[in-house]
Amino acid sequence: MEQCPIKEMEIKFQCVIDTENSLFEPVPARKIKPEWYKKLPIRVNSGGMEISTIKKCPAMQDWLSMGYLIRNRHSILVWMGTGNEDEPVSLAIPLSDTVREKDIKNIFSITNPQEVDDYVTRHKLGIGELTDYVKRMSIGGHPAAQTQGSNWDDKMAFKFKMDFLIETPKGTSCYYLDPFLFDNPYFRIWQGIMDTDNFNQLTTNNMLIFYPKSNQSFVIGKGTPLVQIVPFVRYPWRMNIEYLSREEILEKGKGEEEELSLLQQRVDGSVERETQHVYRKKWASRKEYS
Repeated sequence: MEQCPIKEMEIKFQCVIDTENSLFEPVPARKIKPEWYKKLPIRVNSGGMEISTIKKCPAMQDWLSMGYLIRNRHSILVWMGTGNEDEPVSLAIPLSDTVREKDIKNIFSITNPQEVDDYVTRHKLGIGELTDYVKRMSIGGHPAAQTQGSNWDDKMAFKFKMDFLIETPKGTSCYYLDPFLFDNPYFRIWQGIMDTDNFNQLTTNNMLIFYPKSNQSFVIGKGTPLVQIVPFVRYPWRMNIEYLSREEILEKGKGEEEELSLLQQRVDGSVERETQHVYRKKWASRKEYS
């Protein structure tokens, strides 16, 4: 497989807060898998028939392992309600590890955002060293009116200033994506590309914006993957649409069938194992994120 001419790239996650008090941490995506996916068998019974699960999908391992995941080192309470003018309000508050379930239920029952802040302060539910950080960032977000006309314009987006800046070599950028297969019911990341080779100042690429899916307040559990960061080399691309003839389509299919039929001709009992990994053996290139 062809490789990028540059032997090795380096993505820097530069911590801009004391690491002991850091709210977020970057981890290679290959090290974290959804719990449900880890328990998923290769085959399951469906309607009386045995079928393959997505675990048998050839490229699944590539997708699960791409780039880096940013996860939270402390639970985060997201309170959702309305402000003085009945506008939607979302508060995102990092919680101390000693917070009790009773305290969280009490916060959920509060209907005024200022009272939420007062309650958290009075009962010292926020993270001690991050108290100032919480005060500055918990109110941060994007008013619902900024996305008027969308199907989520009834909610205020909540935002965090991540305590890591991302810096990549010249000519590279990063995708900011929803963590693959970690489809949580509460929020989604604002997805897109950032040119992290130049756009890496203290108030730029470390802003994470989340749009609530839920209509109710919720808690983001400690260790939840929040965003998937995938670096890539920028190249100019030009779109070219081709319409293949019937003969060309048949010829393409013939080549693929011949490759797979060679595997099917094996008689030593390892056919199933070979076809299961044919993507990795014949088409995939090595990707490394460490």
